[in-house]
Amino acid sequence: MSGIQIIETSDMERYLAGGEILMTSLKAYEGVSESEFQKHMEEFVKLQISGFIVKRNQQTESQKRLFDLLMQYSEEYHLPVIEIPADMYYWGIIKYVLMQIFDLKIAKLSYFKTTHDNLSVLLLNELDILKNIDNILQQIDRMVGNPLSLYDENRNCIATTDPTLTGFEFAKEVEEYRPDVTVAKYPYLRQTRVYTEYIKKFNVYTQMGFYLVITEKNEALTALDFISLENAIVVLQYLLMRRAAEENIAKKYHKDLGYRMLNGSLTNTELREVADILGLKKTDEFRVITCCLVPPDNAAKFTPLQLETTEFVKQELLHLLPKSYIYCNTNQIIYIHKEQDEESEYDFRKNLENIQQSIQNQLIQKEIEINFVIGIGKRVKGYSQLKESFEDSQTAIEYIDMIRTVIGDKDRSVVDSSKLGFFRMLAKHENKEQLWACIPESLCKLYDYDTQKKGDLVDTLECFLNNNQSQKKTSKEMFVHYRTIMYRLRKIVEITGIDFSNPAEMLIVRNGLMLMRIVEKM
Repeated sequence: MSGIQIIETSDMERYLAGGEILMTSLKAYEGVSESEFQKHMEEFVKLQISGFIVKRNQQTESQKRLFDLLMQYSEEYHLPVIEIPADMYYWGIIKYVLMQIFDLKIAKLSYFKTTHDNLSVLLLNELDILKNIDNILQQIDRMVGNPLSLYDENRNCIATTDPTLTGFEFAKEVEEYRPDVTVAKYPYLRQTRVYTEYIKKFNVYTQMGFYLVITEKNEALTALDFISLENAIVVLQYLLMRRAAEENIAKKYHKDLGYRMLNGSLTNTELREVADILGLKKTDEFRVITCCLVPPDNAAKFTPLQLETTEFVKQELLHLLPKSYIYCNTNQIIYIHKEQDEESEYDFRKNLENIQQSIQNQLIQKEIEINFVIGIGKRVKGYSQLKESFEDSQTAIEYIDMIRTVIGDKDRSVVDSSKLGFFRMLAKHENKEQLWACIPESLCKLYDYDTQKKGDLVDTLECFLNNNQSQKKTSKEMFVHYRTIMYRLRKIVEITGIDFSNPAEMLIVRNGLMLMRIVEKM
């Protein structure tokens, strides 16, 4: 007796060395004629096989005749035949036989080849990746006699052989475990909750982490079981790599469709088709959110650091926002937000501000000098209007420095285009002379005075108005003495004749200051 093999294919004799025990349910011979089956049996006789272990599950007349032929050859050539129940698995028998006829080292090597060959055949029999993963886990369950579950890096269950074991978490006490198997490249983690669990973490493309959890629910794992697990992990890695590659292709395809929808380059027919693919409806309300990474002083864009940081930010956003509607493009990340009835304007904007602050803090901790800013497009109804919302979000990003200056908040990093009002029209105005003509004469005098004297009167006036005409707050914000502010204000009144007690005049001055800042930034 030289070993034990499962008959996986009708021409199994090509893969035998001779002297093996052969295990079969005769399924491999479906569609094989009686004469062809006899030829295969003759080849087995030449190889001096040691006998058969047969699952008695022959239901059709053809299968019954093949079983009778097998029994005839076995009787003629004195080959033992053991019948086992149809619901009994081969793997316990295989492990027992190998441990009886070989020493432990040879048994391990033989079992490694047997499980590798079996899983390889199983791998090629199913095109659907998730079904294939499920089939592999079911087969390993039969091999090790215990349930298995596969989880992603966030511990979401991808597949399991026992639906009662889908919840995975680490226990307080976890130990490293190294099985006595030379093919085991990395250690397992072992913990005990309801049952003892063996956890194998492995990566795909060095980034995506997965956990294979084997629950010792029925029987203790042996060295041969860990060999089959190592083969399973290799197969699962291959399937998960295929899955990731297919998802990346789908993402790139969806990304291209999403961009074409946002920039308005689709025909009406194409627009409807793309909306169906992306799951967008005419009746839904949307806003486009543009997230942008801006280097200090608008330095060179698309540097390796900036592109690497964009990928980091995208991954963070994927944890915080729905993955289906996030698109990454060089230094921009675009998110199509589907409006929710229960979500208020305040809560929506506050959530984005918290996300911005969280990511900006992470960039600071990493010592990355890049500003993370967010532009919010206007609310639109139906996917056909997404282009308008996208353009609005781009406008908010484009003029964020100007907006910061006008509102007096240099740290403002989330800008809602719906709050811009008439500033939207002014910001897009490219004629400086026409805009300058709209600035009150009093402010022009003050601006000329500052230019000639290198003064700070315009900045003082702006700060004073932003602080509700509080001299104390103005002095504190400008880091100058209170009396200095008093002197500057008297000088402002002397040059311009401004009446701070006149609300109408203050409105004109504020608008004039806004125009002045816009012109300065143009």
